[in-house]
Amino acid sequence: MANYQLAAEPRTETGKASARQLRAGEKIPAVLYGSGLPAANLAVLTKDAERALAVAGGGLIDLELNGESKTVIIKEIQKDPVRGDLLHLDFHEIDLTKKLEITVPIRVFGEEQRPSDGGVVTTLLWEVTVLCLPSDIPEAIEVDVSDLELDNVINVDELVLPPGVEILEEADEAVVKVDIPSLELEEEVEDEEDEEEIDEDEELDGDEAAEEETPEE
Repeated sequence: MANYQLAAEPRTETGKASARQLRAGEKIPAVLYGSGLPAANLAVLTKDAERALAVAGGGLIDLELNGESKTVIIKEIQKDPVRGDLLHLDFHEIDLTKKLEITVPIRVFGEEQRPSDGGVVTTLLWEVTVLCLPSDIPEAIEVDVSDLELDNVINVDELVLPPGVEILEEADEAVVKVDIPSLELEEEVEDEEDEEEIDEDEELDGDEAAEEETPEE
């Protein structure tokens, strides 16, 4: 899949006043790092930046700047804590010949093909960190749960990875499991409570009988 294309322009002014002025013009400030040169201050259209986040996510972006194209990833996102508006982006230029660590999402599929046992598929790990060349970055790590039985778990070391991709999470970390239906759990708890009450009643009856049989001194 082709990299997402995002246009940027240099900016010379910095500071809060400059940032407010940019946002008033439907742009946001950004910074480009990692090219072996000093960090470059940029501006991008807000709508283009939001679409880049939605489409490219943690993937590769071709940043068009001064007539040149730089391959980058988004390293940091700043949003308004109240309104959720996009405020600032940090881009990191990457070397296409070197492996990098990057976070990719987990995508679970096959729930409809599972046995009709009432089990509930629960995702425990929504993303993982991988090590690979930029050209090998997967859109997602797919997890097939069609054969996953009730109360079973798929761990990190059971994930099927694309060629050239190494996962950096702990091998025994749980990714997805099939939970026992809550109704069955409630019934099991109720049965255990009933058994405990019966045992307590039997103990009380035994104690009372023992008291009645004890001769008076």
